[in-house]
Amino acid sequence: MKEIAVRAATGAVYVALVLGAAWAGPWTTLMLFLPVCAIAAREWHALIADGDDNVPSLSVTMVMATAAFVATAIVPMLPAWGSHHAAAAILVLLLVSILDLMRRGVGDPARALALCISTIALIALPFASVTHLVHMHWHVFIGFMILLWTNDTGAYLTGRAIGRHKLMPTVSPGKTWEGLLGGIGSTLGMAWLIALGWKELPLALWIASAVVISVSSTIGDLLESALKRAKGVKDSGSLLPGHGGILDRFDGFLLAAPAMLLLVKLFERSGP
Repeated sequence: MKEIAVRAATGAVYVALVLGAAWAGPWTTLMLFLPVCAIAAREWHALIADGDDNVPSLSVTMVMATAAFVATAIVPMLPAWGSHHAAAAILVLLLVSILDLMRRGVGDPARALALCISTIALIALPFASVTHLVHMHWHVFIGFMILLWTNDTGAYLTGRAIGRHKLMPTVSPGKTWEGLLGGIGSTLGMAWLIALGWKELPLALWIASAVVISVSSTIGDLLESALKRAKGVKDSGSLLPGHGGILDRFDGFLLAAPAMLLLVKLFERSGP
């Protein structure tokens, strides 16, 4: 019971911070997620590269992630700056990482490049996509988070109640096909309710978002579970009482957020 209370209290603080930052605007959101991105990069490095001299150091990985995050996150607030400048900044960061490897005389460029690309693609860019969603309108991001939380809750409750068929037992024994479908169903229902209240975006977008968020967040969850299993650890960290690390809290988010942003952009392009 105490563990549940601690988990609930941590979750309440997390929700309040995220919703408050989104309501305040994209700059506040950027400032909130900047340290989150840095800590996530540290946990990511520990999961896939801890003790490996053939990859960039922890400090370089964290600097690379936070710099790529800022370079990408500020694009919607400074449109004249341009996305091509963000791409150039990321290439410079990759070059700096390679130079760090050359300086230290390590010799597996393939592994080094894999860590650099995965850190930017799976840590920095997903967190940066939040400011893009908030910049569109804060309720777009809030809607996304509501759908994400609904999917997690629906999948958990359905899996506990009727889950029988394992989704990927060797990776995450607790996940079931019934839970996945329950999460999708719950999220579809919530998407319909959101569309009734927020008519700025069409129902079709919210319905598509529900499916995309459910599937992508599940894949993100499974990816982190696979990495933790390979590393032999239960949690990615211990920062969040009752939850584990940042990656434990944001695992599904890391694929769902950029997927949501891409979906909204596609709907904007296909609109009248």
